[in-house]
Amino acid sequence: MAQELASVETLSPLMERLKAEKKTAYDFQFRRHMDWNESYELYRNKVRTNRLTQRQTVNIPLMKETVKTLLSKIDDAPNIDWKELNGDISKELIFQEIWNTDFDRLNFEGVDIQDKKTVLLCGRGFKKLNWVNSDLEIRALDIYDVLVDPLTDPLDLETARFLIHQNLFRSLKDILADKRYNSEAKNKLKVWLTTPEGMVISAQGKKQFEEKMERLKAMGVREDQLIEFAGGEVMVNLTEHFTKQWNDKEKVFERRVVVYANDSIELLNERLVDLLGVTFYPFVTWAEDVETQDFWSDAPADLVRTPNKVLNVWFSQLVENRTLKNFQMHWYDATVQGYTPQTYEPGAGRMLPAPGDPNKTIMPVNVSGLDDTFTAIDFVIRLVERGTAVTAIEKGVSEKKQITLGEVELLVGKAMERTVSLAKFYRRSWMELAAKYHAILDANAEGKRTLYKTDRNGKLWPKVVYATDWKSTSGFRAIVRSSSEQEEEKTKAIQRMMFVLKENPDNPVLRRILLKRELDLLDLTVEEIREIEEAEKKKAEEIEAGLPLQGGQIQQGQPVTSSVLPEEEKMNQLEQSLAALSA
Repeated sequence: MAQELASVETLSPLMERLKAEKKTAYDFQFRRHMDWNESYELYRNKVRTNRLTQRQTVNIPLMKETVKTLLSKIDDAPNIDWKELNGDISKELIFQEIWNTDFDRLNFEGVDIQDKKTVLLCGRGFKKLNWVNSDLEIRALDIYDVLVDPLTDPLDLETARFLIHQNLFRSLKDILADKRYNSEAKNKLKVWLTTPEGMVISAQGKKQFEEKMERLKAMGVREDQLIEFAGGEVMVNLTEHFTKQWNDKEKVFERRVVVYANDSIELLNERLVDLLGVTFYPFVTWAEDVETQDFWSDAPADLVRTPNKVLNVWFSQLVENRTLKNFQMHWYDATVQGYTPQTYEPGAGRMLPAPGDPNKTIMPVNVSGLDDTFTAIDFVIRLVERGTAVTAIEKGVSEKKQITLGEVELLVGKAMERTVSLAKFYRRSWMELAAKYHAILDANAEGKRTLYKTDRNGKLWPKVVYATDWKSTSGFRAIVRSSSEQEEEKTKAIQRMMFVLKENPDNPVLRRILLKRELDLLDLTVEEIREIEEAEKKKAEEIEAGLPLQGGQIQQGQPVTSSVLPEEEKMNQLEQSLAALSA
């Protein structure tokens, strides 16, 4: 046993390098922890009191309402349309249905909300893809659990020399039963955990585990997704370390995955391609305010944090002063001989005795009501609203002053333009997620699975598909359709097309294209769209044939007249319409 303990204390060169990488990445992230903690506590309506500035546990929910408003404006999870690069429609339809099924099975919408909330509070979010029990899974990660190489390009996670997923708490019995882990290392771990040092670290692991669970609950994870800490069971803190290592045989650097316990015992060391069948990091990250130098960029919560703390201090002082004023305390002249102050129960119309003139003996304690506090609070809130583009109108609150409907629409439009930038990096992250989803699924999926398709009558039809039915040598491309940007762009395009159609009413091609664009904005099934297009086609044929239509009569050979404007006047109207749309 002594030899085994000695071998644990003496780390291998690989473990020494991994510990150094982990320390470097942790120190680089640690400088942001205080800001993240404060933003998180303000979002959870938790404040820290002190004896000097804030003695009351009160909080103005400025952080929560700002984050909630921004969260509603970023966008819902976008629609992903898959295109087979060789034009095979059958493979395309099957893989599209696989994605739709996994979208519901993996709760992509819930993961997406967790990820966006982390970005708004901390500036960057991570999602991790993994292959577990012959199926793909995805999770939004706690930002504290992901450590990244400080030299990573903020726009490209693949440039990282190493990437670490820490605080993976597993019970000792699960680790010992896992066949992937090295048997000798599991024996060392079992012996080491019986030592005093191992017991202390296990207790620390339990505390970190509980703190991690609390943070996950706050980020929206359901109760049934949390692992309960079993009483008396030893929890081991595992680290999953992705790093580059030189392959002397093939003369190349390769990415390897090293899993170790408590930063000392190496349980697994395998090539990434052997574990997942891919060479890229199975992580997707995005940031709201990307920089060129700092990977851990600022968050919208950073703009709100300090003003929110100031407002809490002012509000705390207002609450305390109003309470003190309500006490009606008094000073008294302690030098007056023969006067001993007494306390009396207050009551309506009750007379309280005082020796002589009360104004000469006692004096009320002057406690200011701080009446200007609300004005100052309103000023700071407006300052934050301008900085984050989360105006009172966006929050669903009317302004105090009366403004016209046009001014309201202008304010909303300008705020929307500023928050649309949030969706750009967000949509890009979904493109990366879809590409990695397909690559991992293509590398690991085999056998068969059952899919269900809903027909136009709402009936479900099962279909058994095999991996060979959808796997493609040409590959797939994911088309990401963001609803907010897409609808805004489509609406403007339709408005322009309607203006052009007004000047060219007898152009059937333009009318057909406009109808297709309009139908794309509606939530219609393929069958419904086909019915509408067939009805429109039949209507056009009847017009061309001169047949009577419902609501009017068309005579054969009678030309369809339209107002023809001079070319210069047409251009002026077009410029005015485009200017109105851009405004």
